[in-house]
Amino acid sequence: MITQDLLDTYEAVKGDYDKLPWGKRPDEELWGLVDGLLLDLHLITHGYATEGYEKHIAKELKRLCADEGVIDRLRNMRL
Repeated sequence: MITQDLLDTYEAVKGDYDKLPWGKRPDEELWGLVDGLLLDLHLITHGYATEGYEKHIAKELKRLCADEGVIDRLRNMRL
């Protein structure tokens, strides 16, 4: 589940997983999901996605994120 804490960590290292100390690394698969969602949201914002894909990503955000605050934060992140 993507949480505010995970996004805090993500932003602290600007998405660079390798900059995290070994003992403080979150699940690498979850980290990759954040990367992918940010890319998807960027494509949507700039008009490179179909309406169907936008709906798919909206469902994925609800499925993967802890709450609406996390979804809003992801939508507004700029890295």
